[in-house]
Amino acid sequence: MPTVDLTRIGSNIGAMYSLQSLLDINNKLAAAQSRLSTGKRINSAADDPAGLVIATKMNARSEGLKVVQDNISDALNMMSVAESGLSQLTDIVTKMRSKATQAANDTLGSTERAAIQTQLEQFAQQIDETLDGTKWNGVQLLGGTLSKTFQTGVDAGETTVWNMITALTAGDSGLGLAESYTTNGITNSVASSAATFTATPTTSGVSTSSTELTTGGYQFKILDSGSTTTIGKANLSGNLLNGTNALQTENASTSSGSLVSGHYTLTINAVSGSASVDYTLHNVDDSTVSDIVVTGANLSSSGTNGSIYAASGSANITGVQLSFLSDPSALVANTTMSFEYIAQGQAKIELLDASGMAVSIDRDGSGSGTTFAEYAYANGGASYDSGRGVQTGALGAIGSLVDNATLSFDYHRQGSYVVDVSSAAKAATYMTAANNALDTINNELANLGSLMARMQIKQTTASTAQINVEAAYNRIMNANMAEEQVNASKYQVLQQTAVAMLAQSNQAPQAILSLFK
Repeated sequence: MPTVDLTRIGSNIGAMYSLQSLLDINNKLAAAQSRLSTGKRINSAADDPAGLVIATKMNARSEGLKVVQDNISDALNMMSVAESGLSQLTDIVTKMRSKATQAANDTLGSTERAAIQTQLEQFAQQIDETLDGTKWNGVQLLGGTLSKTFQTGVDAGETTVWNMITALTAGDSGLGLAESYTTNGITNSVASSAATFTATPTTSGVSTSSTELTTGGYQFKILDSGSTTTIGKANLSGNLLNGTNALQTENASTSSGSLVSGHYTLTINAVSGSASVDYTLHNVDDSTVSDIVVTGANLSSSGTNGSIYAASGSANITGVQLSFLSDPSALVANTTMSFEYIAQGQAKIELLDASGMAVSIDRDGSGSGTTFAEYAYANGGASYDSGRGVQTGALGAIGSLVDNATLSFDYHRQGSYVVDVSSAAKAATYMTAANNALDTINNELANLGSLMARMQIKQTTASTAQINVEAAYNRIMNANMAEEQVNASKYQVLQQTAVAMLAQSNQAPQAILSLFK
């Protein structure tokens, strides 16, 4: 430090020293105040370049460890969903084993075993539905092809892999608890002695899963049929019209003119003595079929011209005829009769479920599935498509079909299962299959539980590491508030003394003036 020489006034060295000291104190006070206001020890790279680099890396690692803990929590949640699904499978298979044990007892008859068998098939179906429903973000967890890699560390390659590669489906390729159907199918088809047709699976008329039959037992039944391939059949639904004594069928003169099968109403509009009558024929079943309106039909007591639709002469182009009493004028205007007409060459058919209730089927037998009813009219000698996933084989010829002839069968949807515990021996075999399935599921559950325990340890380790890294970062990057407050107070006092000394230093050169008096 140079000596201050008061005799040389060209430069006020003392004042310059005081000013320099004041500037230094101001800088230190500003730094202390900045640290107090931000809580940071390092507010710019110039404060501590090396410390800033170290602290930045530590902060990045601390933030990464926080994300790792979130990753592990998400992974544990994901695996908890899988654990819940496996627990459900364990419960289902345990129930299936109990039912198989029950079926293995020879106190049961065939009916009881059939009921248990149906329940086991439903349980098998539920296993697959449980697998389908055990998902995370749309990904099936128990499908047997799962492989997930979790980022459980802050550096690349620090991962944990979870594999679920065991097929847990109920079918032969999985747990082996049922025979699976990769396509829809028919089993246990049994026809009554009078039935001359079979049942076959089809999906041609199945537009959605809601229209396809569910897996279960069903029965096709012939309700009625036309008399022959050329003459239909009319079934009276109510009373005959006044003035008539019979409703009968006969060969239609043209095939295009014959009535389509269905329920009809015949309404008398007007009667002109015993000579003619006006009437309307309406198809109740199908609103798309136009009404047949007849004006001035000729009538006679012989009934020859008593056909429902006689355009001229005695030609009958509808296939239905009324026989009149001796006085056709007894017909009364504004009266109505109802009847069902089964067209020539057709049969009325219905589909019943296991409880005997009619299942809605395609009305026209096209399999299009656009119009459903509790019965349909099928062509003799041809197959009938119900639009529900099943069709008949070729029906017998009209005339050979017998009313109430039935065909019983079991329908299996694609993906459905069949179980056989029809005897005590088969039930005992099934018990072994259920035990093996339980072992498979429990092994997966044990593996999953072990991985979850491991992940929990990783989460604890990451949490501890994050706290320690954060502490190290805190020591480097953050200010000691008590120390900085002391420093700020010190620098404020020094600032004031430096200002005072600067003032005195500026007064010192004036002492030279006394030499000039």
